[in-house]
Amino acid sequence: METTIHILPESVANKIAAGEVVQRPASVIKELMENAIDAGATQVDVRLKEAGRTLIQVVDNGKGMSPKDARIAFQRHATSKLRQADDLFHIRTMGFRGEALASIAAVAQVELVTRRAADELAWKIELDGGTITNEEPTLAAQGSRMTVRNLFYNIPARRKFLGDNAKELKYLRDEFIHIALVYPQLALSLIHNEEVIYQLVPGPLKQRVLALFGKRSGGLLHKQLYPVEVKTALISITGFVGDPAAASQRDPLQYFFVNGRFIRHKYFRNAVLKAYETLLPAGMQPAYFLYFEVDPEALDVNIHPTKTEVKFEHEQAIWPIVHATVREALGKFNAVPSIDFDRDDAPDIDVFRHDRRVDPPKVSFNPSYNPFHTSTGHTGASQRPSDWASLYEGFKADSGSTTSNDSSAEKNGLSDSVMQEGVWSNPWTEGNNTETLFDTSVARENQCILDIEAPKFHLFATYIALNCRNSLVLIHQHRAHIRILYERYLRQLALQKVVSQALLFPLSLSLDHGQRQDFDAALPLLQQVGFQFDITADTIEVTAIPMEGQPQQAEAWVMALIDNNADGGSTPVENAKERMALKLAKLAAIPAGRFLSPEAMEDLVLRLSETDEPKYTPDGKQTMVNLDSDALVSLFNA
Repeated sequence: METTIHILPESVANKIAAGEVVQRPASVIKELMENAIDAGATQVDVRLKEAGRTLIQVVDNGKGMSPKDARIAFQRHATSKLRQADDLFHIRTMGFRGEALASIAAVAQVELVTRRAADELAWKIELDGGTITNEEPTLAAQGSRMTVRNLFYNIPARRKFLGDNAKELKYLRDEFIHIALVYPQLALSLIHNEEVIYQLVPGPLKQRVLALFGKRSGGLLHKQLYPVEVKTALISITGFVGDPAAASQRDPLQYFFVNGRFIRHKYFRNAVLKAYETLLPAGMQPAYFLYFEVDPEALDVNIHPTKTEVKFEHEQAIWPIVHATVREALGKFNAVPSIDFDRDDAPDIDVFRHDRRVDPPKVSFNPSYNPFHTSTGHTGASQRPSDWASLYEGFKADSGSTTSNDSSAEKNGLSDSVMQEGVWSNPWTEGNNTETLFDTSVARENQCILDIEAPKFHLFATYIALNCRNSLVLIHQHRAHIRILYERYLRQLALQKVVSQALLFPLSLSLDHGQRQDFDAALPLLQQVGFQFDITADTIEVTAIPMEGQPQQAEAWVMALIDNNADGGSTPVENAKERMALKLAKLAAIPAGRFLSPEAMEDLVLRLSETDEPKYTPDGKQTMVNLDSDALVSLFNA
């Protein structure tokens, strides 16, 4: 009788298994480097071409294999690290499944050359799509050299869905870094297209961290790492946590390792973030390198082929240990602020006198200015169009861009105090300019019918409350400013009207190999939004920044913008210019929690009314909430 169920051929089964184990070129170097380390290697060299598409080669000085073991190694579930099921609960090696080499060989052209110390000759095996095509003795040093060519050559659909070379190289670097951080005592190198990306020498953990990331945080990372060390009955924790100054908005340095294996663990990550909760602004991520040692029997690493997901038997008990350990390290090095209400050492300044009322800073403004008078298209400045030429005194025209020196900011009504209060001026939105950065024709359509004489309230230094057509409107000041700045930057990019402020002292950027690639890709857009640079083969100096920026923010802004550009569409805004405008708007916008004067609030409301879509930020978040009388009544009748 004919059957409908049959056993798959070995070659097909290996290709299916490869789909789990070998997801991209980075999976290959992970598996091959782990095998090299398990073989006792003290030096591992990785060579790549075209981000691993055409060549991945891993060379080690480990103990090597016999010809018989070399043949068996390419069979599924062939491993030297397990003998019985109970061994899964005592795993200390990096690999153990015995699937990697068979899976890699099934989807590539592979050559293995290996020799043990006791053997006179090495043994070479060549495979094509999982089938051995040649075996012969050869000359080679002790250890193994695994060469993988044309990955996924026999699965065109899989090869087509790989990312571009820059993206795949980032994944490759990440896998290399994970292993490099676990084994600082090993000499490791990574070479791509004959360019040396990493050449790491053996040394202590901190030296390895700095060799990999020392250019981050303006080269100050060596001063921003605090050691961690604690030992309990359940877990031992060592490593480093970063000073809050080392935090970043994207691509933070966050690494967990357990028993010498890189892992991802959202639950313990939350414990670390809680320790930093009061130390970081919203959106900033701390740096940490934490190494856990637990009893292997209390750890399940056999959850996923990538082995980056593990299960701890005592997760809930370990969480407070992780949190307390990080908090203690931060406190020990004075990263955690303390509050002392007994201020015997308070200097003799009026602000410390309990009987004196401290007023907010005063902001100069024109008392005759009416921010809600839209008939003439006013946008917040009191001068007439004929007066605006004076604002450009001291500016220097250069290829369509205009750069001011630091002192000219005050001449242009953009002094620090005014900017911090949120009262800003925009020379392109006045009068009869045909190319305006704001379309004031929409102001009448969007603007509420406001009672100018009615009081306006600032709630929790975050929300502006006002009356609008017999409704209560609450405006989120940060989100509103994002919408305003986003449209300004978009028009600025479209019209190529660039206004910058020159830095008195140029700021040198420290970028690693990957960041330099991201910078080069983002450079045209960075220049269009107001940044200017002096660039050589080895150095990059920021010489000017957008008008809304502060010199001390320059490096953080540039890094955030190039990361955002490299991210390539993680937000609903897909266009590169729109992504750049949105990110810069978020960086420059007035933060929630900042006091605004009445004049600043009125100016913000007016500018919001002049935008194309005042109710939402570009990424779809509400800028305002409208509560009509029915909604208010329902709140009290609930």
